[in-house]
Amino acid sequence: MNLVEIIDAGSGNAPTSFKRLKQQSGDIAVALRYLELAPNQDCYKTRTTKRYNLQITDSPFLDIKLWHKRQIAYAVYRRILDKGCYPFYAITTTYSMRTADNTAWLDRKDRASRWDRYEVQRTNCLIRNKMKEAFNLKDFFAFLEHHNPFIDKNGKEYQGRYHTHIITSNISDKSIMQPNRKCRRYLNQYKEWIKYSNPDVKILKPHIIKSVVGSVEWVKKWDNSINIKCIWNEGDLATYVCYCLKTYTNMKSELCFNDVLCNSSTYR
Repeated sequence: MNLVEIIDAGSGNAPTSFKRLKQQSGDIAVALRYLELAPNQDCYKTRTTKRYNLQITDSPFLDIKLWHKRQIAYAVYRRILDKGCYPFYAITTTYSMRTADNTAWLDRKDRASRWDRYEVQRTNCLIRNKMKEAFNLKDFFAFLEHHNPFIDKNGKEYQGRYHTHIITSNISDKSIMQPNRKCRRYLNQYKEWIKYSNPDVKILKPHIIKSVVGSVEWVKKWDNSINIKCIWNEGDLATYVCYCLKTYTNMKSELCFNDVLCNSSTYR
């Protein structure tokens, strides 16, 4: 059963031939709006996964000057690498402090939630649970980054907001091709596109991930940013892990590891 038939099975319609749909609609292959909203194009390219066998004395870990922090960064990298498989998905959620049309700041209560660690962690737990439900995902790693306070043009100071870096292992094609009820709901958001072009599952997958993350109320309520890219080798994974931990590994940082690791993570 292909994706077109899966969508039709979920909607109660008879299976629709993609060839017939193209005949009816001309040469339409992909709806333009989906290309405009597409996540990072690198997700669509299957690369040869190369193992570098990186050691703690190799870059990028070598750039971490404090030995005990370098050990922790390397341990996190090894944990993600050993338990997961390629491609890993790197998901960054950035929470806006302005209205969707960018004409004004959020009201005081909503703005304050942007620097509330509890609210951020609660949101990340919801994202983790939704991804588990849709994709049967086992491993989920979330790292918090807290922005510095800033002053607007009127001289008013604002506390810095959070944003989150998430790393997940590869999501199996089977979870898309044989979707459960939760995943089918997200697939139906792309029903028109799937019927017209029957895209490869590797192309469709980042869109479904974005829909899952964006379905969390705290994320979708305002004009928040969701960026998704794929990690295909050890070097890129190590670099991204070190980037996620940069506010902790900085020599001048007073943060501990638990200040950066979100409690939504399945780190064990």
